[in-house]
Amino acid sequence: MRRYEGAPRSQSGRVTSSETESDGRIRYAGPWVSAASALPLTADAIRPRPVARLVAAAVRRPRRLAALIALLLRTPTEYVDLSGTTAGQALSEYFSQRAMWVMPRKRLCRGVLLLPRDHAVYLRGPRRQAVRRNLRRAAAAGIHCELVSDRRRALEDISRVLHDHPSSLIDAGFHAVVDKVRATAQRPETTITVARDQDGRPLAVAATVIDDTVCLINAAVATSREARWALHDHLVRLLIDRRVRCLLVDGGGPFGALGFERNLQHYQHLLGYELRHVIPVGKHRAPRRKRLVASLVVAVAALAAVGPRAVADTGALAPINRTTSHHALQSTPARFVSRASANP
Repeated sequence: MRRYEGAPRSQSGRVTSSETESDGRIRYAGPWVSAASALPLTADAIRPRPVARLVAAAVRRPRRLAALIALLLRTPTEYVDLSGTTAGQALSEYFSQRAMWVMPRKRLCRGVLLLPRDHAVYLRGPRRQAVRRNLRRAAAAGIHCELVSDRRRALEDISRVLHDHPSSLIDAGFHAVVDKVRATAQRPETTITVARDQDGRPLAVAATVIDDTVCLINAAVATSREARWALHDHLVRLLIDRRVRCLLVDGGGPFGALGFERNLQHYQHLLGYELRHVIPVGKHRAPRRKRLVASLVVAVAALAAVGPRAVADTGALAPINRTTSHHALQSTPARFVSRASANP
């Protein structure tokens, strides 16, 4: 069990690419990400009706399509090694999902947090000010987090959090979150972490799949903003201790984080997530690289066919200033669903 006492002092540690300067156009709130995210990139974007809406939007706003094509071509690729364990096999199956047998559904433009060797390095610097501030609030509230290995107790904690969640009665989409959390929690490869108040009552739960080098947050729900931040940081600490290299979150559709709403993108930005194509590797590394190239070629060709001028317009994209909403999402498994107030 870990109780939050604020951010530790900075110590030496490996600096990963998550702390280096990257192309500002492919950052959250960058011009390409803002433009592409304005397209209707929903979770069902490969199906006929959503594709028709995407085509119509691309014809009306060719620069947005140009931004999407540019992101597909310019987003860095993160290769992750998967083990032969139950968790590794589950992640291999997850990354293998495809639409129309060609288009990868869980690999392109994912929000990925690249983890250093030291937790102090993760919290260091002005970019993590919001994280440190919210962890101090969690410490003041007496919130503590733990990994729950007892499956029955984990399901009881999940039921309690879902029962206390304000969206359970007013948001129809929340029922999909409920079903996903419960179904995910019962799988053998799932790890459950819980944030509790000072009286031991569960405030937030996260269902994850943790392999040797990568962790996937499959589903998460919170009834407290402070608990949501504390639980994410607890997971980061746990992964760093296990030498896991990257953390990603399910959701967003075939174009990953580009399908998230702006407030979710902002939340991930504060936590340090970046856009990456994520490709599992191992003994079949070369063929998978070839399949990635083929998938990108197909995706870019299909998008370019929608708007022939899109590729030519890519370099002419002007910065787009969009006000980021700070209101918390109420019905998505892609983040800790919370009753959070205006500030993240």
